[in-house]
Amino acid sequence: MSGCVKHLARDNRGSTIIEFAILAPVLLALLIGVFQIGLGMQAQNALRSIASETARHAVVEYQKGNEISNTAIQTWAETTAGDAPYLLGANFNATVTDVATPRVFGTFEKTLTLTYTPPAFLPIVDWVSPELSYSRPIIVIDE
Repeated sequence: MSGCVKHLARDNRGSTIIEFAILAPVLLALLIGVFQIGLGMQAQNALRSIASETARHAVVEYQKGNEISNTAIQTWAETTAGDAPYLLGANFNATVTDVATPRVFGTFEKTLTLTYTPPAFLPIVDWVSPELSYSRPIIVIDE
């Protein structure tokens, strides 16, 4: 009997699967976390790009002599966010507000604020991503 117990004590053939079963959930959770953080970083970069494109569009329209309204700027930002390459979808919102006192004399200043909530990487997991926000000024010359 003691020989059988000694043989079982030295047998380590199943140890690999046990170690994998213990570590696999941790590694899988880390991998999903990395993907979720990547989605958030991509979304923040997209917000900065959309804000730049929207500001450029508004400035060019003013230079062409078209006084574009805040609603038109907001609509343009939301349309840009929904199209390729951004494809941000329904969780995106843009607001444009006038600044009462512009920082530069002889200009109009508006503040563009973009908000977006990235989706969860795995829809079956009840993860609510934090809302991302990005603001930037749009300054156009008062002619």
